Parts: sequence; C-alpha cells; structure tokens
Amino acid sequence: MRWSARLTGAPWRAAPTSPPGDPVTVPGPRDPSVIPGLLDPRDIQELYDLRDVLARLPAPVAVTYGPLHQLGYANRAYRELFGERTNGLPACEALPELSALGVLPLMDQAIRSRRPRSVKARCILGLGGNRYYNVSCVPLGGAEGNDTGPPVGVLIFAAEVTDQVQAAARLREAERRQREAAVTLQRSLLPQKLEQPADLRVAATYQPGGADAAVGGDWYDVIGLGGGRTALVIGDVMGRGLRAAAVMGQLRTAVRAYARLDLPPHEIMGLLDSIAMEIDANQIATCTYAVWDPGGATLLYASAGHLPLLLRCPDGTVLRGEEQNGPPLGTGGGTHHSHTLRLLPGTTGVLYTDGLVERRDEDIDQGLDLLARTLSGALGDPEIVCARLLRAMGVTAEHDDDVAVLAFHVPDAPGLDPPLDSDVVEV
Repeated sequence: MRWSARLTGAPWRAAPTSPPGDPVTVPGPRDPSVIPGLLDPRDIQELYDLRDVLARLPAPVAVTYGPLHQLGYANRAYRELFGERTNGLPACEALPELSALGVLPLMDQAIRSRRPRSVKARCILGLGGNRYYNVSCVPLGGAEGNDTGPPVGVLIFAAEVTDQVQAAARLREAERRQREAAVTLQRSLLPQKLEQPADLRVAATYQPGGADAAVGGDWYDVIGLGGGRTALVIGDVMGRGLRAAAVMGQLRTAVRAYARLDLPPHEIMGLLDSIAMEIDANQIATCTYAVWDPGGATLLYASAGHLPLLLRCPDGTVLRGEEQNGPPLGTGGGTHHSHTLRLLPGTTGVLYTDGLVERRDEDIDQGLDLLARTLSGALGDPEIVCARLLRAMGVTAEHDDDVAVLAFHVPDAPGLDPPLDSDVVEV
C-alpha cells in the first residue's frame, strides 16, 4: 500500500505546471457500488503495511489482531525494551508485560468502544533502570461510529514520560521538605514547656495539618506576670507555609515583650496591631489575650477578631463570650476593648483556633455548637480536656488545617463569689 496526500474519494486534478496542450487524464470519482476485496485480518503486516514507518519510531509499538489480540508486529524499540516476541501468539502469552501494566483489559475496551484507551505513568524496569510510560491502545480497522464491522486490531503505543514523573517526584519531595521545615519552625517557636501557676492548671496542644495541608501560623503561650497573675494567649496568622510560621514567631515574641509592660489587654492588642502591619502588611492575624488574676478570681481579656472564649461552669453549663470583638491584627485603626469575667472554682476555659471548629462543608456555628456540647461533658485535667476536644472534633493526623488549643482550669477553692459578668452568655 502506498502513502498518498490525496484525500479518500477525491478526484485527481491536473497539475498546474503541465505544458499547454498536453492531454491529462483525470480519473473521476470512485464508484460507490464497487466494493474492494476484503483483506485477510490475519496478515496484519500486509493489512497496514506500516512496518517501515513503525520500525523507525523511537517509541515502543506493537500491533495485535483478532479477538485474542494475537501479536502481528512489534517494532525494534519494543523488542529492545521487552525482548524478542513471537508473532501469532495471543497477547497474554506473547506480551506478558502488558498484563503486568494493566493494559490487556484496555485492549478489549478499545475493540468494544472503538475508542482509544490509555494508562498513565506505568513503571517498566529496563536495562537503564526504572522508566515510566503512558501506554495507549488504539483500535485499528474500524472507524469510530462505523457499524459496518468491528475493529480488526489494536495498536499499542508507549510514550516515555520518565522525565515528567521524576520532575513531579522531585517537586513532591521539595514540598515535603518545605513542610517539614515549616513544622519544625512552627514547633520551635511554640513554648517547649508551659508555665504552671500554683492557682491555675494549664495545658495546650498543637496539631499540624495533614500531608496535603501547608503549615499555618497558629500559636499559644502562657506568661507569668507580677502579682501572681498569668497571661493566656492564643493566636492565628492567616496564610500558610514558612512565611506564616515566621510571622507567628515574631508576634509571639512581641506579645511576651508587651506583656511585661503590665498594660490592659486592649492596649496590648493596639500595640500588636501596629507591629503586625510593620512585619507584613499583606498578612493579618487573630488573637485573644487574657490575664488571670487569682486575687479576685477574674479573667480580664481582649480579642482581635478571634473565636469566642468558651467556659464550662462547675455544673456543666457552657458559656460563650458574645462581647464586642475588635478587628484582626494588621488591619490598622481598629478599636479593641477589655472585658472582665468572674470565674467560679472548678471552671474550665478553652481558647482555640479556627481549625478546631471550621469545616469546608459546614457553617462555623455548627462547629462551635459541637465544641460547646463536647466541652460540657469534658471532665478532668486540662490535658484530658484538650485530647477529648481534638478527638470529638475529628482532628486527626490527616486534618486539613492546623489546630491549637489552650485549656485552663480553676481549682476548687471556697470563698469565691459566683457571678459571671454580662459579657458572657449561655450557649
């Protein structure tokens, strides 16, 4: 069979360079009533007569025929990759490598559907080591949508994609290393050991997101102040990766420095807002800064766009702050307010970041309600409370966001007044 640029069924036209007056024979259109003789499908080489073309291809190519996919042809690149193959045998015997690659079922599908089928990035062990190929099965002899007869063969074509696969693997490895570096930085910037005041039990936990989630900027801290008071801090830098972790570290350092000034929480927030804008004007952060004073059993705190504090009273009632909340840090020009709570002995409080309660397919109020219900039954030391909250909220090693939780508990002691101020409402 000869290759021709002429479209099937198109009449020949006279060449424009023919000398004037020379007769030119132009065949007319083909007679559709004349049906050419059918070729023997068993002779696949004669059927397509593409051996010379396929032999020159650097990619592995094999051609099969019949319902058993008997091997009709394998080019040199195919034989160099897999070894010599015997023509005429079914593919399951002649081409065992296709079975290992999961290609044999695709050949049947290509025949039935008359459409190409393929698999991607299949590993083949060659003389030079592991190589990766995209393998396609193309039906031959039956045009798509043509009901005159089924395809008589399948062309198997393997395109090497080793470079792409290795590049993707290098990228994944680089992302893994970057994430490990961010997690290491994140953990190194968090307090290695929490201060434990004599009149307040405190525990905290940090859970980084899963392998597919970039590390965020969640942090917590416990800072001893003068007069037996203790500062409790929780914060979350918006964004992901090393930059968010680095900004978090700078903000945590600033909080510890400002805490020594013994300023009210709302003034601390104003100072943090200014420094957050200097660190990175494109990143904002939320934060809650609270000061526990055992002398009056009070908790004085301010919030910069952070999620509400939850308190579990000794009778199991859970209260949630609904006070005016200041804007996040780094926005500039906002006004923050300090609020005072009187805590009963036996009260447990929880500060947390949005990864604990926020889900992509749920409203955040649903997460807050679930957290409140869980906290109402969470008894024991703050360490136990933290672990139970993480478990009940579905936070695992594969969670899609960072989570930080800071829990504190006021030990039982007689003689403290019971009221809570009006900034806290029952949930």
